[in-house]
Amino acid sequence: MKLFLALVARWTCIFALAFTTAFLVMHFGRRTPWYKEHLYTLLITGDANQRLRAASGLAQVEGQEQLLRALKVDDPAVHEMARRALEHLWFSAAGREAYDRMEVAYAAAEKEEYDEALKVLNELTARYPNYAEAWNRRAAVLWQKGNYQQSLRDCERALKLNPNHYGALQGIGICQIQLGDVDEACRSLRAALKIAPHDDATRRSLQKCEELVRARPSLSKPSRPSDLL
Repeated sequence: MKLFLALVARWTCIFALAFTTAFLVMHFGRRTPWYKEHLYTLLITGDANQRLRAASGLAQVEGQEQLLRALKVDDPAVHEMARRALEHLWFSAAGREAYDRMEVAYAAAEKEEYDEALKVLNELTARYPNYAEAWNRRAAVLWQKGNYQQSLRDCERALKLNPNHYGALQGIGICQIQLGDVDEACRSLRAALKIAPHDDATRRSLQKCEELVRARPSLSKPSRPSDLL
């Protein structure tokens, strides 16, 4: 009987160890460069369902490098999935609670309730000062309210935290136009397009920015930020 119990205890330990090992391999193995490259390959070459799962998987395992590469792929389905996955990754960077609050701010801004959106975003930037997306979203609300100087500072803060944030670069460009620095605005928008060359909003903004440069000396600022989008 003692021998039987000893064998049971021994095999229980073996199974527990095997289960723990398998879990660790699956958990950490999915974050290895090899696995991220595997997902990238599926995103580029797979069918529609494989691409969707690959983009979602890269967001979950923080495959930002691979998603940024996918933004440059000519296939519209690929770079659109990569864009959405990147946005999810950036929105989720500070954890679930911050993500939920960001959704509240986003919904308020969509309804043009800018003061309510700012209230939430002020709380987020104070509580999560390294959360780049909170600074970027607050910048967007501020330029909707016409506060271009502060919006520019928030965009620059977001870009410092996330140098690949093409949306922050686009925001910098739009603020620079409103503040009269058209040459720098063109440079900022071109930098955004180097990261996301297929982003239509940035392309339109750059086109209008270059039109302003060609229109000199009769240069006039757009009346609204939306004129640049």
